Amino acid sequence: MIPKELPIKLLRESHAIRNVGIAAVAALVLWNSVFVVEPTEMAGVRRLGIVTTQQPLGPGLHFKIPLIDQTDTLRVSVDVLRVNDLTVYTIDNQWVRIAVGMTYQIPREAVFHLLYQVGKAGDFGIQENVLPIIADRAMRIFAKRNTIKISEERETIANEIRESVSAQLKALFGLQVIDLQLAKIEYSPTFVASVEAAVKAKNDAVAAENTVNRIRFEADQARARAQGEADAAAIQAEGAKRAAITRAQGEAEALRTIGQAQAESLKARGEAITTHPRVVDLLLADKWNGAPPSTILGSQTAVPFFEINRTLQNGK
Repeated sequence: MIPKELPIKLLRESHAIRNVGIAAVAALVLWNSVFVVEPTEMAGVRRLGIVTTQQPLGPGLHFKIPLIDQTDTLRVSVDVLRVNDLTVYTIDNQWVRIAVGMTYQIPREAVFHLLYQVGKAGDFGIQENVLPIIADRAMRIFAKRNTIKISEERETIANEIRESVSAQLKALFGLQVIDLQLAKIEYSPTFVASVEAAVKAKNDAVAAENTVNRIRFEADQARARAQGEADAAAIQAEGAKRAAITRAQGEAEALRTIGQAQAESLKARGEAITTHPRVVDLLLADKWNGAPPSTILGSQTAVPFFEINRTLQNGK
């Protein structure tokens, strides 16, 4: 016999299970009715393939119809796309391996375009969509450059790639390119070897030129020194010449003065003798020491010279 309390108990347990199930279903429905958009994202909602949101949904809690609505999110914060080991060729047929870093951001107005008009719905791939454009524009710009000028024009090349890539990504996807940098430039071994050879040749040429300049300088110094010595010798010779001339002129002047004095003296004596005939006796008397001469005209007579002279004169 079944107790009267058993059906009531089973009924209560079934009601509890049903309530739990209802609560679980309600919780599941509620869980699937909300979704969260992160601060770095924006989202859109599709219902049976039709976009139901008018504008991209920003960060926060949002609602949808479970099992019918699908959400699509897209990262819109500033991000960096790195392209490593991209090989390009220059105008002189040298390959160059570069690395590019592009800083970009997806504007709000481009979200739905990227989510529902590019590629598969809700799945915009940066790598497969953007990377080929960067590679193409880099190849075009490097193809106009001579390898030897790449380092010198690195900033200009990066700006040209940025402007070209930015215009193309803006037109195709609405992306905003903030910056683009050439993170690495690697040259081919052939080019590196040619550059090293050119640098060595230039250094050798500079060394040779320095040697020539040194020899030329030493020659100039020796020539200047010889010229200085020659000038000094010439100055010394000129000084000696002038001194000799001055000395000769002085001696000649002295002789002239002496001759002139002697001539004047003789003239004065001649005039004196002519005017005063006894001047000779006076001169002899001035020079006589008081002793008579030992011989006069071959004679041993001790007669004073002036007496004999007077006698001779009187005899005439």
